[in-house]
Amino acid sequence: MIGVIADDVTGATDVAAALRRAGLRTLLVLGSEIPDDAAPADGIVIGLKTRSLPAAEAVTQSLAALSALRGRGADRIYVKYCSTFDSTAEGNIGPVTEAVADALGVDLVVTTPAAPLHGRTVYRGHLFVGDVLLAETHMRDHPVTPMRDSSVPRLLAAQSAGRVGLLPLETVRQGADAVAEAIRTARADGIRHLVADAAEDADLAVVAAAVDGEPLVAGSAGLVGAIALRDTVSGSTAPAPPAGRTAIIAGSCSRRTLEQIDRFVSTGAPAYRVAAEPGDSADDLAARALEWWDRQPADSAALIYSSSPASERRDDVPGAGELYERTAGLVAAQLADRGIRRMLIAGGETSGEVIRSLGTVVAEVGEEVAPGAPWIHDAASDVHLILKSGNFGDQDLFVEVARQGGSA
Repeated sequence: MIGVIADDVTGATDVAAALRRAGLRTLLVLGSEIPDDAAPADGIVIGLKTRSLPAAEAVTQSLAALSALRGRGADRIYVKYCSTFDSTAEGNIGPVTEAVADALGVDLVVTTPAAPLHGRTVYRGHLFVGDVLLAETHMRDHPVTPMRDSSVPRLLAAQSAGRVGLLPLETVRQGADAVAEAIRTARADGIRHLVADAAEDADLAVVAAAVDGEPLVAGSAGLVGAIALRDTVSGSTAPAPPAGRTAIIAGSCSRRTLEQIDRFVSTGAPAYRVAAEPGDSADDLAARALEWWDRQPADSAALIYSSSPASERRDDVPGAGELYERTAGLVAAQLADRGIRRMLIAGGETSGEVIRSLGTVVAEVGEEVAPGAPWIHDAASDVHLILKSGNFGDQDLFVEVARQGGSA
């Protein structure tokens, strides 16, 4: 069984979608403990909230997740991180990978953030987003993890104790046997992290064949998806979301989420912007949003969002990001109490707060509405959720999800 340790909630749903796409019966667990009564699965993805944590804390949580996965029979472990790496010299991708490797007795880990499905490719160790080097994209000015270097080996070496090597594309294109030989050579040379180039899904398939049987691999959803395609599949039993009113809660400020909001609003559908004033609490903001919600037509999808472009963000509300996240969680919990069973959540931190407020512990993964954005079903509360990374989905995603529920 494949066991995945993911460093945030939307990243976990992305990789869970990749396993589900390959035909594996997949469970998404939100937290480091797997309930005893969790359904059988071919793959279990544990979604943590460690991406921006100090390395020591991230290591502790990741090792707890490893223990839980091994306790459920996972014999292949995958450390999942973001396809834009999202980690500076003080980051924890290297330390977490090395700690998991030590726990498993593994001396070398093949790793790559490449995910061609999402436009992420690696060549000569440099990470591209579409045709643009990572350091030249909007990620250069990310408020938490500004990505000022596009070289994955350099980024990883800056935060790792072990040596970092490169598996170049020309070797990958020679086939799985050549890659396996390169892995043996790197291991003999004392390499701890071997970063694989990959420009196409076929490249990931070659790497997946070469690491077949390895107890630990790391990277984005791209490589683990290729690994999953080599597995025997059981098929999904996740129920489809019911028809009905859809609540959309957006906290991501990514360009794509802002486009999705603009598109939804342009249709004339109900939309409410959460905008804090100095002194506002999350309870205040949630109460106002819910009062607005209750005045909307009972059969209409509606959007509640705090997302905004950088030019519109205020600096006179301390801790605004955390305030908006708590507000989103309160709103989602109250909407569930009102009987809303379909929710689309946009943004990693927002999604993490929503599932915490809903008390979601384990969910079965269903069909994708966009690459990397599947429906998940929390059977305990009978809520169906899409936990969407900010950059995922096309401009019409919000409109289409609302329409599919019959409430556009």
